[in-house]
Amino acid sequence: MKNLLYSFIVILLMVSCKNDRKQSISEGLTKMEQEAKSSPNEKSLKDLKKAYSDKLIDKNLSKEDKEAMMERAVKYFTELKKPAYASSFLVKLLKDFPGAKTQERLKGLISTFDAKGAGEVAGVMKMLYNKKYNDGIYNVAGQETDFDALIKKTGEMIFSDLEKTGKLNVKAAKDYVNDCEAFVLVSPESPKSPEYLFKAAEVAHTIKSYNKTFDLYDWLIEKYPNYEKSPTALFLKGYVLDNELKKYDEAEKLYDEFLQKYPNSDLVDDVKTLKEFMGKSDEEILKAIEENKKKNK
Repeated sequence: MKNLLYSFIVILLMVSCKNDRKQSISEGLTKMEQEAKSSPNEKSLKDLKKAYSDKLIDKNLSKEDKEAMMERAVKYFTELKKPAYASSFLVKLLKDFPGAKTQERLKGLISTFDAKGAGEVAGVMKMLYNKKYNDGIYNVAGQETDFDALIKKTGEMIFSDLEKTGKLNVKAAKDYVNDCEAFVLVSPESPKSPEYLFKAAEVAHTIKSYNKTFDLYDWLIEKYPNYEKSPTALFLKGYVLDNELKKYDEAEKLYDEFLQKYPNSDLVDDVKTLKEFMGKSDEEILKAIEENKKKNK
């Protein structure tokens, strides 16, 4: 009987602590929401967005609480008529919580794209939405309805002026990335989705949009771990950090993660070599190669 009473008291204390913590989080956000509403400048809005985002990475927050937090952020920024802020949390909801609310959230995201003037990606998403749900709520007359053909055409535009100007068409590259993301948000279950994410990451990398590149690789690795190119995505993320951004500590962590997760990959030897020569100059690398040759004679 004593053990049962003790267990009951422990449970009550745990529930009470959890409720107190949730109330504390809510009160802190409510204060920031009120401040941003009374003075909706760029700083107050960015601070509030960061506050929401910081709460979402709290490991003690349950999955249900995270979903509720994102919905709260969407509701707040929508009411404040800040579609760019609302859309970022709608995208998170679509990525992390597919299910019964997906259709309504897609319509909400399309509305935010329209509101912030992102007409091109909004049009693509409307076309994809109509094809999937077949409810005809969006008018896409005169628009390309074959996504494969559309994305191929956009991809060709990226390199259309390369010979004349020596430059990539950055707008076409960004459109390509946005359209691929739109496809995956609407149809995450499609077998084509991981391939579009991988291609979009390659394009983002080509125009040196590194944050977008990493976001796309992370999306692919997390949501499509069994896709054949997911190991390559992890490898490339480490490679970019290593060779282009010179962030050696971050790169080494990813290389170690790769070796642990994919010990039988064809890329294992490449990763080990990159780790060995990380941060070294060309002269140091050549010297190390010569020394290895001598050792192996």
